[in-house]
Amino acid sequence: MQKKHHIMLYSLLALCVVLATAYAVEAENESRRASAALEDAYQGTLLSAMTQMEQVRANIGKATVSADTGQSARLLSRISSDAAAVQGGLSALPLAQNAMGDAVKLCNQLSDYADSLLTKEESGLDAEDAAALAGLSDACDALLKALRKAYGQMRNGKLSFGTQSVFMADADQTARPLEKAADSIDYPTLIYDGPFSDVISEGAPKGLGQKTVTREEATAIAAAFVGADPGNAVFTQESGGSIPAYDVQVTLQDAVLHLAITRQGGQVLWMFPETGGFEQRYGLQESKKAAEQFLREHGYGDMELTFWQMYGGTVTLSYAAVQEGVLLYPDLVKVQLRLDTLAPVGLEARHYLSSHAERSALTPAVSRESARNAVSERLQISDSRLCVIPLNSREYLCWQFTGQYNGQTYYVYIDARDGRQRDVQRLVVSDSGPKAE
Repeated sequence: MQKKHHIMLYSLLALCVVLATAYAVEAENESRRASAALEDAYQGTLLSAMTQMEQVRANIGKATVSADTGQSARLLSRISSDAAAVQGGLSALPLAQNAMGDAVKLCNQLSDYADSLLTKEESGLDAEDAAALAGLSDACDALLKALRKAYGQMRNGKLSFGTQSVFMADADQTARPLEKAADSIDYPTLIYDGPFSDVISEGAPKGLGQKTVTREEATAIAAAFVGADPGNAVFTQESGGSIPAYDVQVTLQDAVLHLAITRQGGQVLWMFPETGGFEQRYGLQESKKAAEQFLREHGYGDMELTFWQMYGGTVTLSYAAVQEGVLLYPDLVKVQLRLDTLAPVGLEARHYLSSHAERSALTPAVSRESARNAVSERLQISDSRLCVIPLNSREYLCWQFTGQYNGQTYYVYIDARDGRQRDVQRLVVSDSGPKAE
């Protein structure tokens, strides 16, 4: 009987040990999950600050070369609000004062200075103002480099906001990427796109056609678009939005593509590959020829390359339609090719299908020379041409002037009907391709 009691006691103790161990493991896992969630939140805050600082840097350049007082005022207002937002984001991070003091001070000064320029904007920015903004722009570049370095180290696990000591004064300098940002002025640019690529078209789509297609017809259209056997294409779902479409999956010999075929007109709205990472065997020139042949074969007409980017064994080329020599930025198509075979694996045609139509009255009322006089004297102009740009739900015929200022390339758009400045874009070049912002 006593032996039986001992067995029961040992069993109960063993159960307690198991339960205690399980509780400890679960508590540790819960702690890790909470720490990971907090770390993700901090990293998200830092990423948001980086994005806003990039916009601040772009708008500083635009304000400096802008000759339109109203648009300059709007740009200065954005600089002020975005700099204040960056300051708020950085202040919310659990970092030592010596790590973030200079960065927060820079954002405060930038916001205040932009506000002060707003009060004198009617008289325009003078040379001293432009020089001050250029200096602040360099400081923004330095801060961006530090933020990117910190973010990269946190993403690969070398640093953690939870380990605050790495940002303290007694840590090694290499472990404090947010300190002494002004020691460096370069930062990498990893994003791309062309002018007006993020402008959302409004109103009824103009380039779809009238016919309504069924899901069976859409599946056949998707297969034919990529040269696949119809049996390798399957309907997956319907998608809504401003342009309703059928989603179709097409299986090729060594790739799987996903396409959206519009219900009205049976046009390809978009296409993307399920996986990337193709081997690079071809360069930009071969890719350009292949993309332009692909566009011609699919009825896109006269198109002109505006921007491009290479990454992950693919190249994405942005093309805008051309009518009577005038570049139509609203009618934008992006084609993605794999660089091992030059076969098309991606397409983005929403802008084109929304906007494409024959334009009338493409003759300018303002001469090229008169429009040039509306551009800031600080911009060293190297090229000009007529184009149509989308802005505030409208289209404007403009003279596009390309020029350089302070080592940067800008596009300035002067209305070809009334001579007003309509927009300014800045060109950023990275190893993978150019970007206008």
